Amino acid sequence: MDISIEHAITSYFTQWLAAHAYLAWIVSHPLPSLGLLLLAIFSLWGLFKAVGRGIEQIWLFVLTTPFKLLQPVVRLFWNSIQRGFGHNNSSGKQLESKLISQSHSERSEQIIDRLQVLSQEQENLLSELSKLMNTTTV
Repeated sequence: MDISIEHAITSYFTQWLAAHAYLAWIVSHPLPSLGLLLLAIFSLWGLFKAVGRGIEQIWLFVLTTPFKLLQPVVRLFWNSIQRGFGHNNSSGKQLESKLISQSHSERSEQIIDRLQVLSQEQENLLSELSKLMNTTTV
């Protein structure tokens, strides 16, 4: 009786392996099968990570798009509020255009004058500092 059960099991297993040739190859070649299994696992892992990153990027896009679309409206609203309270950026633009329109010689003269004033102020501050240092050391 044992032999018939053993014979039935082996014949069933051989028939099953014959029907599934790729599994017969896996059973007869374990090292390449292990390599292919690891390759499949890492490929699926990379695929899942890529899908996850894609979903994350889609959600970030979906959640930030309304703010990006409303930004010009908010900026326009904010500028109108600033104009209503008297804050005006046009004076800075006028000053900049005035400076650009001046000739190079006028601008260089202004820079030299400003440097002379700063030099005089620096000398005054240094002399005051030296006086302070003399009075604190005594």
